[in-house]
Amino acid sequence: MRFAIVLLCALTAFVGACSSFKSSTERTPAATYYVDPQYYDLQVLMAEALDFRAAALRFADEKKLGQTGDVSLSRSEGEWVRAMGAKYLETRKKLMDLAIAEGEYFAGKNQVKLAPYKGTKAEKKERNVRKDTYETYNVLNVDPKDAQGEKQIFRMQMALASALLLMDNYLVAIQPFNENSSLRYVLNYDVPQKRALQAIADSYSSTHRRDQIEDAIKFIDSVMAWRRANGEKTSPEEAQLYTLTQSSIWYLAVKNDKTGTGFKDAIANLWNRLTLRGKRGVRAVSYGVSMGFGNMVGLVETRKGFLYNMSESEKANLIGEMKPLDILMEKTPFRLTDKMIPGHYGHVAIWLGTEAQLKDLQVWDQIPAKIQAKIRAGHRIVEALRPGVELNTLEHFLNIDDFLVVRDTRSNITDEYRRKAVLQAIAQIGKEYDFNFDVHTHTRIVCSEIAYVVFGDVKWPLEETLRRYTISPDNVAQLAIGNQRTFEPVIMYYDGKRVYKDLPYSLGLLLKADDQHYAEFKKFQNL
Repeated sequence: MRFAIVLLCALTAFVGACSSFKSSTERTPAATYYVDPQYYDLQVLMAEALDFRAAALRFADEKKLGQTGDVSLSRSEGEWVRAMGAKYLETRKKLMDLAIAEGEYFAGKNQVKLAPYKGTKAEKKERNVRKDTYETYNVLNVDPKDAQGEKQIFRMQMALASALLLMDNYLVAIQPFNENSSLRYVLNYDVPQKRALQAIADSYSSTHRRDQIEDAIKFIDSVMAWRRANGEKTSPEEAQLYTLTQSSIWYLAVKNDKTGTGFKDAIANLWNRLTLRGKRGVRAVSYGVSMGFGNMVGLVETRKGFLYNMSESEKANLIGEMKPLDILMEKTPFRLTDKMIPGHYGHVAIWLGTEAQLKDLQVWDQIPAKIQAKIRAGHRIVEALRPGVELNTLEHFLNIDDFLVVRDTRSNITDEYRRKAVLQAIAQIGKEYDFNFDVHTHTRIVCSEIAYVVFGDVKWPLEETLRRYTISPDNVAQLAIGNQRTFEPVIMYYDGKRVYKDLPYSLGLLLKADDQHYAEFKKFQNL
């Protein structure tokens, strides 16, 4: 069913937010890359467009669009749909303006060619279409090594990411509304901008627009391939745009269309895959689609976390306080994913410990030499991010607002148990991220599953969603509250400030995750 995948996309933001994409590189001084002045405004627009997608998906799921006939809306629901549509039209126009401006280079018979070391220049050419009839077209030769070419490529990256985001939004979030006759009428004729929904549908269906997108994808792919082959670096900003492009359902459709039948069949084939019945079908499709949607929303952040610039002395104190196998949790309300998740915490990781601590535990000599070197260099956190399971530094982890550390304080836990658990955590490094969010798979892993795997004897609270068992960060935190706690909260930061008072009780308030209990938490902690 179409809405198996609709629900899946929402699930991706809900469960998959624990894996909001973080660059695997450490912070380095800014390089002298070109960044277009519109780039930062574009980030905000993309966040708004993705926020719309999530809201539309939730509404469509609640009203069972695609499963029922005409839908009856209350007055408040009708007003909400109109307001949501009007707001999206404003965002869409700004994204479309950028996409259309750069898309003209790929319009009709126009060509864009990669021309390293030859200088960026535009040419007008003619071709003979029939006797005594010539057609003029434009050729843009782009040199990735000159300033003009660098600017042009950046603009095209922004335009392509925008166009693909809009195409995906229609496919996943808008098309269900357009296919429902009652909602289609409301959104075409009972709004100030008449036939707006039809105009979006026409734009989506335009073969000219699709051809432009396909040509743009081929060009940008060729640029990135040339850079990789020649050891040329890509700026973090442009790399983010390219990741957004690669995360698109439309990009996946283009790359997988090997039959030469074009976009229409590629998308039809994709939807056929998305609507497979049964657990196997849901899993196979959910991996690719959740990967795209989750990567996209995870990349969008509106600021840095409150703990991002924590002082060196405070970080040193934290390292001194933490012990091997402490479970780390965080919250990042400045990322788009956070807006889509019920619950408080969004990510789980494991603190391995320092070299001295691991030697005291008599497990150091069993750790592979490459991992030992990374631990000595400060990489002591095992976490599953969208690129896979990595060993990262505390500094890398701290682009967050809230930070929680919980510790296994069970009296019957032996050093032998801890040694095995440390090695189990290390064994996860290098595994792929589990875009199915299924704890019963072993070759891939999701962030909160780190705790599930490392503490294998713990009876974790699991949830069944889309025929697979998942564990969320808040599920992990639940075992650190109440009178029968398996874990003990030992360190807590909220909105960048450390709090100390009755951490189990305070954590219980946060896990309620509503305004009333957040206010109660702040009052209790005198914030």
